[in-house]
Amino acid sequence: MLVARIASVVGMALSLAIGLLLLLGALWIPSLIAFTLFAPAFGLMLFAERLAAASLDR
Repeated sequence: MLVARIASVVGMALSLAIGLLLLLGALWIPSLIAFTLFAPAFGLMLFAERLAAASLDR
């Protein structure tokens, strides 16, 4: 649980930071790709949280 949470937070922060830097450099397409990589990291966090909540309900 902890590893998934750390990995997802690092992935979200890294994708947003790279996307903003590319956007400042006027590289539109690579910045959009970096911003879309936020979604899998967020999805990993949602999956891990739901899995942890389900295991606590048992």
